[in-house]
Amino acid sequence: AVVSTQSTGAMQCVFYFGLGTIMYFLAFLHVEEISLDRIFISKKGEMLDLVTLFAYITNCFISAIGLWYIVQRSKQCLDFTVTIHFWHFVLTCLYTGFPTLLSWWLLTLVSCIVSTFLGEYLCRYTELEEIPLMGTRTSNAVAENP
Repeated sequence: AVVSTQSTGAMQCVFYFGLGTIMYFLAFLHVEEISLDRIFISKKGEMLDLVTLFAYITNCFISAIGLWYIVQRSKQCLDFTVTIHFWHFVLTCLYTGFPTLLSWWLLTLVSCIVSTFLGEYLCRYTELEEIPLMGTRTSNAVAENP
């Protein structure tokens, strides 16, 4: 249980660090205001701009790399991704109230799906790598030294 909590906390840090870093650089390039409001926009009357949309979608790749490096199991990618986005939902509710913006829900859903698929792909790729067996290595050594 402790390992799972640590991994969840690490993944949450990867999610917000990646999102914050991407938003910072994109907002800096567009000379726009940088604040937490960009991460937690969720109310009607507020708009998700292109910087925010691009940051969330780009962050899917960073989250997938985090899943690959921290979680390392394709079966657990969905669990961790949903947990990340659940805690993002909770923090959004605490920061701005319950999300009523349809684009927030769609963006969160797309981010969850893309992060899961990319993370599963990376983890499966690693899981399917050939595992060296002891017998294989010793038989090669015997064949080389007759």
